[in-house]
Amino acid sequence: MASGVRVDDSVIQLFQEMKLMRSGKKAVFFGFSKDEKFIIVEKGKEILSRDCNGDFFSRLKSMFPETKCSYALLDIDYITGESKKQDLIFVLWAPEDAPIKEKMLFASSKPYMKQVLSGVNKQWEIHSQDDLTIDQLAQKLCTGKIKSLEGHLI
Repeated sequence: MASGVRVDDSVIQLFQEMKLMRSGKKAVFFGFSKDEKFIIVEKGKEILSRDCNGDFFSRLKSMFPETKCSYALLDIDYITGESKKQDLIFVLWAPEDAPIKEKMLFASSKPYMKQVLSGVNKQWEIHSQDDLTIDQLAQKLCTGKIKSLEGHLI
């Protein structure tokens, strides 16, 4: 099912900056325009690298709305047994209490976002705050053992 929603150029530009590590952003959120024709960058819904004083995950968790779907792109630093790594992860937030129409639009627009986020191989689909844990994020990033994620020991 195609939604007919287009991805705004600002999303593409921001993704390119994050991919090249030039944005200074650890997390950005995307949503639908008021007319639901575009996926846009949500103004003010971001976490900057310089603002992450050890509380990245709690700040991230607080930014997901309880009854509204959104997409997010996270730039995550973590340490495995072998090395220090950095990955982008595409997050799909579709809370159980979101309106059905919004969930359908969100689900049918996901392929357009994935196409724009070319090269982002990690994806995390979340439906409740209970699913939004640092351990769940660690599992999505790596099949092996992660020792530290954004400064938190695991």
